[in-house]
Amino acid sequence: MELSLSQQTTIRYQFEFFCKKVIDGERCDYLRELTRRASREISFSDLSETWLEHLMIESLCPVEQYRFNVCGYPVFIQSDRLAEALLDMGAETYSILLLAYCLEFSDREIGVLLGQARSSVQRRRQQSLAELKSKLRR
Repeated sequence: MELSLSQQTTIRYQFEFFCKKVIDGERCDYLRELTRRASREISFSDLSETWLEHLMIESLCPVEQYRFNVCGYPVFIQSDRLAEALLDMGAETYSILLLAYCLEFSDREIGVLLGQARSSVQRRRQQSLAELKSKLRR
């Protein structure tokens, strides 16, 4: 079905009007969001010393951290006792613990990475965690 030239022009104008209306609505939403953010933001110079101390993060030298490479993922441990206890347990054991508790992988995901069944990973994780707790209590 062919439309006449006046019908095509009418449709084009309606579409252009619709597009302008949508763009104007988006612009209003964007400006409203900027205003909302500006009302909630505070300059660092306006913060009290107490708040600035809460925001401060101590810079840790790489020497003060232990870096474990677990299945291609870097995991940093700051505690000397924990790092030594993990190293004493062996690579596969500490891999399961670090994947589960530091990287928050599920037992199924760990099993896929290590090529083991989920139930085996779950059992080894529980045993290794108990062993790690006993080592750290000494």
